Amino acid sequence: MKNLLLFSSLLLTTAGAFAQLSVKPNTNSGTDSYVYVNDEVLYVTDYVNLTRNGTANDTEASIYLRNNGQLIQGGTTSNNSGDGQLSVQQNTPETNAWAYYYWCSPIGNPGNIGSPNPTGNRSFGVNFLYEPNASSLTGASKVNITTGRDGLDTTTPITVSTRWLYTHPQPGTEAEGHYIRMNSGNNAPPGFGFTMKGVGLSAPGGDQVYEFRGRPNNGNFSIPVAAPVAGVPQMTLSGNPYPSAMDLNKLFYDLPDNNELSTFWYYDEDRTVASHYYSQKPFGYGVYTVGPEDTDNDPYDLDNLGTYSAAPFYYYTAAGGTTGGAGSSTNSDDNKRFAPIGQGIMFVGNATGNVEIKNSYRVFYKEDTAGSVFQRPEGSSADQTSENEDLNRTDPTTARPDYRTPSIRIWSIFDEAVTRDMVIAFYDQATDGYDRGLDGLSAQDLQTDAYFPIGDDNNRKPYVINGIKYEQSKQVPIAFKIKNQSKVDIKAVEEIKKPYEHAYLFDRVENNYQQITGGRSATLNLPAGRYENRFFIVFRNANVIRDVPETELETKKIVLDNVTLFQNNPVQQLEINNPEGYIIKSASVYDMNGKLVISESNLGANNKYSFYTGNLSDGVYLVKLMTADDIAIDYKAIVHNK
Repeated sequence: MKNLLLFSSLLLTTAGAFAQLSVKPNTNSGTDSYVYVNDEVLYVTDYVNLTRNGTANDTEASIYLRNNGQLIQGGTTSNNSGDGQLSVQQNTPETNAWAYYYWCSPIGNPGNIGSPNPTGNRSFGVNFLYEPNASSLTGASKVNITTGRDGLDTTTPITVSTRWLYTHPQPGTEAEGHYIRMNSGNNAPPGFGFTMKGVGLSAPGGDQVYEFRGRPNNGNFSIPVAAPVAGVPQMTLSGNPYPSAMDLNKLFYDLPDNNELSTFWYYDEDRTVASHYYSQKPFGYGVYTVGPEDTDNDPYDLDNLGTYSAAPFYYYTAAGGTTGGAGSSTNSDDNKRFAPIGQGIMFVGNATGNVEIKNSYRVFYKEDTAGSVFQRPEGSSADQTSENEDLNRTDPTTARPDYRTPSIRIWSIFDEAVTRDMVIAFYDQATDGYDRGLDGLSAQDLQTDAYFPIGDDNNRKPYVINGIKYEQSKQVPIAFKIKNQSKVDIKAVEEIKKPYEHAYLFDRVENNYQQITGGRSATLNLPAGRYENRFFIVFRNANVIRDVPETELETKKIVLDNVTLFQNNPVQQLEINNPEGYIIKSASVYDMNGKLVISESNLGANNKYSFYTGNLSDGVYLVKLMTADDIAIDYKAIVHNK
């Protein structure tokens, strides 16, 4: 006999809210007691105390979260207690015995019946992982485990291999030595993530649902991060430790507590490869930036989902290095802001310290909506029209505003094999230097690669997401690192609310422009070497006048309107602004006697020029510029150096 602890009308139609929640079986009658949360949020202001039901039926757990049901708790103290269990499920649609996913458990060890059960969060181990029973909404069986390499879906319940259970609790790199094996023990500390391979001996494999049962995590978690070491980023495996969604924008902008956090990396791999070997299993890390701080206190309006750059796949060595190219991820979804239950994430630091994960970041946000998807391959069945998108809309016929960030996604394809996915995102508040939350640090130091070099000349780092303020004259450096001579194809594969007409790859050495938008691509054949000051993404071609005038007079007027000169006497220089990048063939300065005092030729198509005038006598000078089209631009400069 079972005792359901909330009226079904409350569970099925509204969210439950409690100051504290205690769920325990009826000791007099021996009946079970449990809470079943279906597609709703259960909110508890303070602690949860759970007492385990008997094991002779399908209701051993005390709280069941089903169909996006979530538990949110307030406060800051990790004060949950008891030996009872919360049951929550997560799935990986494409999995097999060779496929890694990164997890962060929402529960910990509940203890054993009759044993001491101190209050607070506890570590997780594979012993708290279950497979749901297909014939029951509440029944589940603890997974089998093996020390062999292959997890199996042919056993009942499934068999999980402990050989692939690892944590990465300290800042470090992908080197094998930075991972700590869990085996079958409870060795994943609360708040930290772990790796686990799937089940099944088919590739790519199918959907697998895992069920976590244990004491629900609650309160604050402290995760160590570190600054790059010798230029190499350091990562710590953490994620969402709660049985509810977590807002990464809130976490990132909780300052000064989390100022040491730089960005988030998401593991991805080619799950069609049936191999456990590093040399045969290509994988990589995608990069997520949260975008600007969301200050409107409305997490459901989808006005700031951030930006995601998908992983290029390479073969890795046990030391964390790379060998050869192996293709690329197709997962470019931005569905990362609201980390779903169970999601493991690498936290990457820009300074040494601790990142604090807090209850205040928890939010009832349903998975498979526009802002929350467990890291999985492109093409999974995400519902893009869920009620989360419409919570604040009164007129169902009103189209939802397009809040997506204006951006251009650029692929650099090396030898028609490996693709580096990069994004330029346009923000009014961005600078050309490093902007925390807008710029995403590259996750892989590949032997052949492309990146945006950001930072001072003596402290540049490679980024794959570059937040800038759009200007038509902007030149965005794009760098290439080439191990062996390679063919590189560069093209725009996605443009969102673009503020420009076309984008080009500008080669400063060759002084040429190759369009990368409108179905076109730029092709380079580069010898081995590093190219950091040669190539730029630009948004106008200096050799093209878009609105072609009908007469020579109209042509001259357009040039005269766009090239301006200014005599800046306080700094003793003549300044020329050329935002449209017209090619300036010559610049000449004459005094009033007709004497040539300054002469420059072949100035090129720069946006700005300046000439020192501190050595000239005070007086009036005639400045004459000549473009490549033989259009003369005259200016009268009054020099005053006293």
